[in-house]
Amino acid sequence: MAAASRCGRGLQPPFLLLLSCLGALWAEGAEGRPVAVVLPVVSTSRLRVDQEGLKILQNIEGPVAPVVVIGPYRSGKSFLLNQLLNVSCDSGFGVGHTRNTQTKGIWVWSSPVKVPTRDAIPLSVVYMDTEGFESAGKSDSYDDRIFALSAIMSSVLIYNLPETVRESDVEKLSFAIELASGLYNTQGSASNHLLVEPGSMIWLIQRDFLTGKTVQQMVDESLAQVDNPYHDKDIDQINRIRKSLSLVARNSTAFGLTQPHLNRTGLCSMGDAMLDEGYVRQKAQLLQLVRDLATPKIMQGSIMTGKRLAELIERVVEALNERDIPSVTSIVDSFNAELVHKCIQMYVANWADFDLPKDEDILGDIHATFLQSAMEYYDSHRFGSSDELREGGNVLRDGLAKQLEREYDTKRTANSLKSLEICESLERECEQTLERLQAMNLPSKKKFVGEFSRCEELTFDAGCKGPALAKQKARLQAAWKRELGRFEKDYNDRLYLGMVIVSLAGIVAFRFIFKVQAMEGVCWVLFVFLEGYPRLIESQAEMYSSGWWTAAVRVWEFLVYNLVTKSGCLMLACFGLFFLWRLGLRIRRRKGAPKRDSGRDLDV
Repeated sequence: MAAASRCGRGLQPPFLLLLSCLGALWAEGAEGRPVAVVLPVVSTSRLRVDQEGLKILQNIEGPVAPVVVIGPYRSGKSFLLNQLLNVSCDSGFGVGHTRNTQTKGIWVWSSPVKVPTRDAIPLSVVYMDTEGFESAGKSDSYDDRIFALSAIMSSVLIYNLPETVRESDVEKLSFAIELASGLYNTQGSASNHLLVEPGSMIWLIQRDFLTGKTVQQMVDESLAQVDNPYHDKDIDQINRIRKSLSLVARNSTAFGLTQPHLNRTGLCSMGDAMLDEGYVRQKAQLLQLVRDLATPKIMQGSIMTGKRLAELIERVVEALNERDIPSVTSIVDSFNAELVHKCIQMYVANWADFDLPKDEDILGDIHATFLQSAMEYYDSHRFGSSDELREGGNVLRDGLAKQLEREYDTKRTANSLKSLEICESLERECEQTLERLQAMNLPSKKKFVGEFSRCEELTFDAGCKGPALAKQKARLQAAWKRELGRFEKDYNDRLYLGMVIVSLAGIVAFRFIFKVQAMEGVCWVLFVFLEGYPRLIESQAEMYSSGWWTAAVRVWEFLVYNLVTKSGCLMLACFGLFFLWRLGLRIRRRKGAPKRDSGRDLDV
C-alpha cells in the first residue's frame, strides 16, 4: 500500500515516479515482516537456529534464491534491504539509529519475492539481514560464523561497505571465503555434485564518488596481489587471502551507491522524492542487478527448496559450533564426518545380500570389493580441495579405512561363529547317523560306509563352510575312524555268531520239522566247522582275514545290501518267501502220496 501511494503522487518527477513504480512491482514482500532464523547463544560466540524462522523457510515451495547482506556494524545493511523491499523502517528490518535492538544473528523477510522464470515456476527471492561485524561485545569467531553461514547459503551475497574497501574488510571476509571454497570444490570428476554451488557476490560501496577511478577499479586494486620480492610472510598471507577471495563466487561484481541524504538519522522518514536522485536511480539499478543475479540455489546437484535451505542452515550452524574457534578444516571435517558415517552404513548394508558363513578367501574378496566401493564413494563426495583440506580429508579417509577394517573384523567374527554353529550341527547329524548304523539289525559294512559317505558328502560337505570347516572335518573323520573300527569288530563277531545260530536252527528244523536229512547234514558240517576251526588257529582275527571268511562276507553283503534295493530286509524277505513256498509245495506233495496208494488198494 505504501508503494502504491508513492506511485500516485503527482509531485514526483516522471523519472522518479517510474523508478518508484518499478520498485513497487519488484517488492512483493511488503506484507511480510522480519523473523529471526539464527540467533546468538548468550555469553558465547556460538549460534543457534530459531524454529520460527526455519518454519517460514520450510513452508516456501519451489526454488529459492537467498539474497544475504553482510558488512560492518551500522553500515546501512538493514536500511538497504528495506529500500530493496520498498518497506518502511518501522515495518522492515531494524535500523540501528531508530530502534533499541539492532539486528542480532541472521533475520529473514517472511514474505519472499516471487519472480517469474522461463519454465513458469516462480522463483522465491528470500532477503536476509545479518548482524554487522565489529559490534560491541562480539568476538572475531562470532563474526566468522555469521560470515561463513552467509557465504554458504546465499545465491547473491551483498558485501555492504562504507566509503572504501579496507584491509580489515578483506580479512574479515577471508574465513568465509576459504570455508566456502572448501565446500564448493571436491576431488574427483566434474560430474560429482557439490554440497552447494557458489553464488554471486556484489561488492557494494556506499560513498560519494569523485571523478577518476570507477568502483570496479577500486575493488580490483584492493584485491590485487601485492608485490613481494623479499618474500615477506605477512605479505604472503595478504596475497593468500586475496587469492582466496576470487573463488567465492562465479560472478563477482562491484557496484557503487551514493549517499541517499546528508541527514543520515532522518532517512527512515524520507521518501524517494526527498532522497538524492542519483541514489534513487542507482537503487533501481541495484535492484535490477540483484534480480539478474538471483538464480535458484543449487545443492548437491539439484535445485534448493525452502525445506532444503532450512536443512542446510541447521547443518552449517551445527558444524560451525563444533569448536570454540571454527576453522576451515574443522567445518569441512564436520561435513566429511557425516560422509564417513554414510560410507560405513553403505559398507554394512552391502553385506545384507550375502549370507554367512563364507570361506575366508571369499569373505576377503567380498570385503575388498566393498572397501574399494566405500573409499571411492568417499573420495568422490568429500569436501575440500586445498592442500590443507586434502590433508585433513586424508586423516578422515585413513580413519574411515580403519573403521571399515573393524567392521570387517566384526563380520569375520560373526562368520566364524556362524560357521562353527552350522558345522557342529552337521557334524552331530553325521555322528548320529554312525550311531544309528551301529545298531542296525542286519549288519552291513557296505551300508555302514555308504550311508556315512552320503551323509558326509551331501550333508556335511554341502552345508559346512567357512573357517570352522577344517577343524570340524577333522573331528568328523576321527569319529568315523573310531566308529568304523568298533563296527568292524562287532560286525565280524555278530556275523560269526549269526552263522552258528543259523546252523543250529537248521539242524533242529531239518531234523524235526522238515525232516530233510541232506540239509540237516549240511547244517551239522557248518556247525562243527564253526566250532572247531577257531580252536585250530591262534585268534579270531586270523579267521576274519581268511579267504573263506571274506567269501562268506561277500555273500552276506550281497544278500543284505545290494545295488538294486539298497535294503537287506527286502532281499531276505524275498528269499524267505521263496524258501517257504518251496517248503510248502514239498509238504503238500508228501501228504498227497498216501491217498493215491489207498485208493489203488480199494480198487483191487
